[in-house]
Amino acid sequence: MYVATFVSRGLNFGGNGRYEREMDVEKTSSSLMPKEEKAVIVPGNGVGKFLIREDTILAGLPGCAGCGRTQLTCAGVKKQWSALCWGKQSDKKYYTMLVILSATFALSFIGTIFFCFTNTLNDAILSNMVIKNNTLAYSMWRRPSVQPLMKVHVFNYTNWERVRSGLDEKLIVQDVGPFIYSQQIERVNIRFQGDQLTFQERNNFRFRPEKSGAAHFDQIYVPNLPLLGVIANVLHLPTLGQITVQSTLNFADHNEAFLKLPAQRFLWGYDDRIMDLARPFLSIGAQFRYDKFGLLVSKNGTVSDRITINTGEKDKDKMNIIEKFNGDVTLSYWGSSECNSITSSDGTIFPPSLLDKKTTLYVFNSNMCRRLPFDYLKDVEMEQGIRLMRYGLPSNVFDDPQSNPDNQCYCDVDSGTCPPRGIINITACSMGAPLVASFPHFYRGDPKLREDIQGLTPDGNLHDSFIDIHPTLGIALNGRSSLQLNIQVRKSGVFGALSFLPEGIILPVAWIEMALEELPESLQSLVYHGTFSTAAVQLGLAMFCSITLLISSICMLIMIITRRRKPCATLKIIPAEIEMKT
Repeated sequence: MYVATFVSRGLNFGGNGRYEREMDVEKTSSSLMPKEEKAVIVPGNGVGKFLIREDTILAGLPGCAGCGRTQLTCAGVKKQWSALCWGKQSDKKYYTMLVILSATFALSFIGTIFFCFTNTLNDAILSNMVIKNNTLAYSMWRRPSVQPLMKVHVFNYTNWERVRSGLDEKLIVQDVGPFIYSQQIERVNIRFQGDQLTFQERNNFRFRPEKSGAAHFDQIYVPNLPLLGVIANVLHLPTLGQITVQSTLNFADHNEAFLKLPAQRFLWGYDDRIMDLARPFLSIGAQFRYDKFGLLVSKNGTVSDRITINTGEKDKDKMNIIEKFNGDVTLSYWGSSECNSITSSDGTIFPPSLLDKKTTLYVFNSNMCRRLPFDYLKDVEMEQGIRLMRYGLPSNVFDDPQSNPDNQCYCDVDSGTCPPRGIINITACSMGAPLVASFPHFYRGDPKLREDIQGLTPDGNLHDSFIDIHPTLGIALNGRSSLQLNIQVRKSGVFGALSFLPEGIILPVAWIEMALEELPESLQSLVYHGTFSTAAVQLGLAMFCSITLLISSICMLIMIITRRRKPCATLKIIPAEIEMKT
């Protein structure tokens, strides 16, 4: 037999109350031994000793989950041998903590994914930019606080009379202006239909003399656009019909190839009877619904074009994308479905999902009856350090099909005749007038366009077109669109007023620059907070979720690894005779 020394956690084996301590050990020992076994209490050094059998069932120890059945084979043991009984933590406390840490881990993991790898906050902001009725976004869209500037440069033909008299060989033009106007846009006649919105634009242009480079009353010599338009439209008539038209035009107020007018009247309207006199001979005469003729007369007031856009309510990737123009889903002027497509923006708001450096943006231009492509150029910064993406018109946008095969569809559908490089024929959408569009001063155009006219000085720094777009909000915050209107001379020998002009010569009329230079404080504040405040909040949430994820992961790992049984009692086996002697 051997003596087993039992030390139990939580029991106080001090120096006083030896009898009580021995009784405690005796009581405890009774749970260690079968009922038929008896423990012999042997006092010694304040720690209770008891004798057990080698096949004693060790169970019911205080603080222990149970030691099970242990075979104590101690025969021949020369030295002290120890065995431990093990306990474990409370299951309720352990699993409660595990559930809390697991929930924290899951939430922080989801938050980390959202705030580190998605644009959750930006998407929330964009969802509030959907053009729905009775919302702030709708109010800002219906009457924008931004007032872009329209800068009009008119070409003054200073020596046209000398050319007519044969004193000069080439026409000389002078770039007069710019005449600068601030534009207030308002969307009217609005009609919602599902996620589509149809409207018209009402423009109010206000002359800004303090910014302009010329006065409204400055006299300029300009091409007689009504006369050139009417003559081009009656060339299909037989000679007798053309003579009749010529005789009628003799009674018109202005029957010369060029007119002398104040700049304001040329731009915004002057009395001219040519359209009224020639109306019986013109199939498009009824389309001209204005009492006066002017280069910009159709742009002031309510524009007749009806535009249908997608509000983005169901699909933010289609926000402010044009889906119908005057009720049609495509145009009918050009030779392919791609060129007749109207899927584009109006140039003010773009879906942020399209703002990719490899994606081409399209802006619809109703004056040219087509959409214009804009490719990514570079990143730029505003004064407040806000990064913007700059998109510009490609250099070959008005090239001939030999240089840009995609422009084959812009050639004449019936004859297949293509205009020279650098211009696009827009006769089909200008009531039959032989109008062509180009970059200012025939920039990037065929040098032959400038051979017959002196005074043109193309400049890439002034005549390029670009848009600076906020990469997150999709709002155009800066930009410049510069396009030139020209008219091509088409004549016959019947009309003597044009006899001194070469057939087919393209006369520059004016070039117009639309620029966005000043942003109202409300929009500046919106852009600032949409850029920096949103980014700061998202960064803070991302860091918080990442740190929480790391801490919860470490805590869970420690709990799982360190969940071991803890010793609750020690059985020391020593020879009985040694204990007896002690």
